[in-house]
Amino acid sequence: MLTKTIKLIAIFACVILPFPTVFAQQNQTQNKQDEQSFVDFSGFKGKIFDIKNRDPRELVQILKPLGSGFKGAIMLPNNEYRTITVRDFPENIATIEEAIKRLDVPLPPKPPEPPRPAIPNIEVVAHILLTSDSESAGNSSPPALTDVIKQLQTTLNYKSYQLLTSIVQRTRYDNGSIEAKGTVVLPEKSLTGNYHLIVKNIRPEVYGQVDSSKISLGRLEFYLQGINEVENRSFGDTRIITSLSVRDGEKVVVGTASLRDKAVILVVTTKLLK
Repeated sequence: MLTKTIKLIAIFACVILPFPTVFAQQNQTQNKQDEQSFVDFSGFKGKIFDIKNRDPRELVQILKPLGSGFKGAIMLPNNEYRTITVRDFPENIATIEEAIKRLDVPLPPKPPEPPRPAIPNIEVVAHILLTSDSESAGNSSPPALTDVIKQLQTTLNYKSYQLLTSIVQRTRYDNGSIEAKGTVVLPEKSLTGNYHLIVKNIRPEVYGQVDSSKISLGRLEFYLQGINEVENRSFGDTRIITSLSVRDGEKVVVGTASLRDKAVILVVTTKLLK
């Protein structure tokens, strides 16, 4: 019985032992096949290409498929020296060289940028009118404001309209600003008025469009204080604060403010100076 058992174990061992040997042989065969897919360095040549017009790193991304892909083949860009170093089979190097000749050419000139429209100056004219119930106060007003005064007479109950002064200021038409101070003589004896005009953020209504049909006056502030020079005391003051849009050449009544028994009217017009 013992003899039969030993024989069975021996037969079983003979059957099992060949399997590791078969796996080892398969691995050796695979390794030999992998080694055969590579070559040693004896067949390679090297060359350095000078790049004159393009970025070496970008060129390498295009040229990579032209390499052999074998172990030991390289293609290295260098931006400092503007070169590409290639180590590969001679036929691959020749192909890469031809590709570099076609690709390393000057970039086409960029089309010139369209000229930016010149930013013009803008003229802001502010007319200060004084109204009165008395005809004796006079009715002197410039012909340029005749149409404005006719419209005012239909809405206001004042008999006379007198021009105290006109303020003319110029600035650039790109968030420009103006400021003016001065003194005007009021109709009554010994009365004067100190005015202060500020206009900020003068620009096209549509930002960036120099030829915009409307002009934005972002903030307008007007102050006038009446002074009795004989008594050296205030006769009253008035102020107008607003923001508005004006068409080029249009006359706009910005506001009306009372000054004792009178009223001060501010009329603004703008003109682009092209």
